[in-house]
Amino acid sequence: METQEVAQHGGYANLTNDYMFKRIFGSEECKDILISFLNRIVGNGKIADVTFQNTEHLGPTADDRKAVFDIAVRTLSGEEYIIEMQLAQQAHFRDRALFYTSYPVINQAVLAKEKHIEKNGDPSCFRWDFNLKPIRFIAVVNFRMEHGTGWNAERYHSSYRLREDDTGSDKWMYLLKNMSRLKSRSVVFDGKEFDRLFEMAELCNFTAEQYINYQESQKMIYDYENTIDFARQQGLAEGEAKGREDKALEVAKKMLEAGMPFAQIASITGLDEEQVRQLA
Repeated sequence: METQEVAQHGGYANLTNDYMFKRIFGSEECKDILISFLNRIVGNGKIADVTFQNTEHLGPTADDRKAVFDIAVRTLSGEEYIIEMQLAQQAHFRDRALFYTSYPVINQAVLAKEKHIEKNGDPSCFRWDFNLKPIRFIAVVNFRMEHGTGWNAERYHSSYRLREDDTGSDKWMYLLKNMSRLKSRSVVFDGKEFDRLFEMAELCNFTAEQYINYQESQKMIYDYENTIDFARQQGLAEGEAKGREDKALEVAKKMLEAGMPFAQIASITGLDEEQVRQLA
């Protein structure tokens, strides 16, 4: 595909496309966009720079499976941010997120010991004071989670410590959900913090290779949605078939009580004659 062919595609890319999500929020090229996002969601404008970290974290024991996050960064003050995109609904997602966030928390002890050895050379005198740096897990999800009483169903953003915070950042949440539906940039999104985001997401700015990567990743989303739709339709069809059979069995029982022959009952209800005999 030639670059000029890509330029013919109008509109903007889907920000929850896996390739696009990691390119926008997980690359040095777009680090400024990530910093704007973090400052709006949790940083209150205090995050000046971030360093990308290894996204793979081992569990506390050899038997635990490793956690691989989409994006992991550390700020100048030592705070760590894990950013995950989750389109498929999962049971107990909030608990799962908390569990896997414990991996980098535990890893802080390992890092502290490594720094001690690097500085002093002798691990025997290592004593850790459990001074944990904050670790924040940011999840972009495409499904509705259960919340406490009084939750406004129109809210896009929820935040948790040991309890849920009542704060929101609707513009960013709206773009993550609806960017690919926009035909142009609304005045609602005027402002420097969105300039780079719209520049990077505009499809006509893609190179041929970037557009191919985006399309391949987008196809995975379509395949997933088709799989879910098929499973839903299959479940409905099976449910309807089961309902028809249950009704036929109920009618057959009444016919048996009325003394009708097995063959006649089978012919009327559509059941096998053997099924009718088993009801007798």
